[in-house]
Amino acid sequence: MASNQQVKLFGIVGSPVVTRAEIALKLKGVQYEYVHESLTNKSDLLLKYNPVHKKVPVLLHNEKPVCESLVVVEYVDEAWTGYPILPSDPYQRALARFWSKFIDDKLLPAVFKAAFNPDVKEREKGAEEAREALKILDNELKGKFFNGDSIGFLDIAALFIAFWMPIIQEAGGLDLSSAERYPKLEKWGQEILNHPVVKGALPPREHLLASFKTRFQSIAASNLQEVKLFGTVGSLFVTRAEIALKLKGVEYEYIHESLTNKSDLLLKYNPVHKKVPVLLHNEKPICESLVVVEYVDEAWTGYPILPSDPYQRALARFWSRFIDDKLLPAGFKAAWNPDVKEREKGAEEATEALKILENELKGKFFNGDSIGLVDIAALFIAFWMPIIQEAGGLDLYRAETYPKLEKWGQEILNHPVVKGVLPPREHLLAFFKTRFQSIAASK
Repeated sequence: MASNQQVKLFGIVGSPVVTRAEIALKLKGVQYEYVHESLTNKSDLLLKYNPVHKKVPVLLHNEKPVCESLVVVEYVDEAWTGYPILPSDPYQRALARFWSKFIDDKLLPAVFKAAFNPDVKEREKGAEEAREALKILDNELKGKFFNGDSIGFLDIAALFIAFWMPIIQEAGGLDLSSAERYPKLEKWGQEILNHPVVKGALPPREHLLASFKTRFQSIAASNLQEVKLFGTVGSLFVTRAEIALKLKGVEYEYIHESLTNKSDLLLKYNPVHKKVPVLLHNEKPICESLVVVEYVDEAWTGYPILPSDPYQRALARFWSRFIDDKLLPAGFKAAWNPDVKEREKGAEEATEALKILENELKGKFFNGDSIGLVDIAALFIAFWMPIIQEAGGLDLYRAETYPKLEKWGQEILNHPVVKGVLPPREHLLAFFKTRFQSIAASK
């Protein structure tokens, strides 16, 4: 292909999967423009060219996007002549694809589990899985490289073992790989790291080491800190705090409160409102659900709950307050106010608030492509409101009236973190039915 064709690579410095694409392009001698991405503030172009996974790397070749690192490497090998990255023999090509997939499906998840899972037992399990995968690969290595006497597809996929894994081990004091345990992989690693193309594409080791050390220190600090959450099952406000903590990977002790018999500790830590949730962080109490969510976002690193841009943060706070100040009171008034006219008024106010939020929703989530503060605040719409409607025979929210909110609701309820903290639906439904029956009986 002509060398003057437009080639861009969307990536982030330090990424092992982006480095794969860079090595493939350099082996072929392809000139390309590197477009740096921020994973906390993804560009519109990245979202346009990789709308499925919204990740790097993305190779853009004459406005045609190619995504997923191993797919990119194969594409580069087929789109440009020169250095052969995959073997010419079909069977050897199949083997290269098989073992590369083994690395991505077995080894990498095991290493990340061993390094960064907050649960000690899961980390130990990850270490065992990683050692087993490394043992299999060490037995598979027959020559100077996996590809024979020159680096190829599988060597590029396995580069993580030679470069990233030792850095992660050093940063976290882990014991996953050693020269004595895997001698063939050790010798292979020295060879590939000294390859001129590979050396030219690797990120600075000291920067990666510092980054991983910071990450491990953050995990260690969070493990040492005392974190308690005072809550009650079924509370939408407590669920907000739980989602925030789990998004950040923070371990915490859950202390169940009875709202009819509040503990002395709850009254001590929230003497103003005497309500849940209360987050206790090293004996410092934080109260009110949205305040708790923001605190969690600022106190722990990792998953960003609020946007980094100040204006977008302000908007997130505005709409979250809108939900708490307008939608929730209207919904509760429509459901439980003893006055019929007030209930009708509440229904109108709730409908108007839902209409405004429907118009405000622009993407998959209010936060864009990942859940954030507004999504956590708005969870009431997706989970609690339909249950209240069913229990009381109300007509506040219809899928056909709010199609964007309905689609958003399906997405957020299927988010693994959200699914893991939602209270049992049938218990809430029974509770709300009893409440409606009690209101009806009192009239």
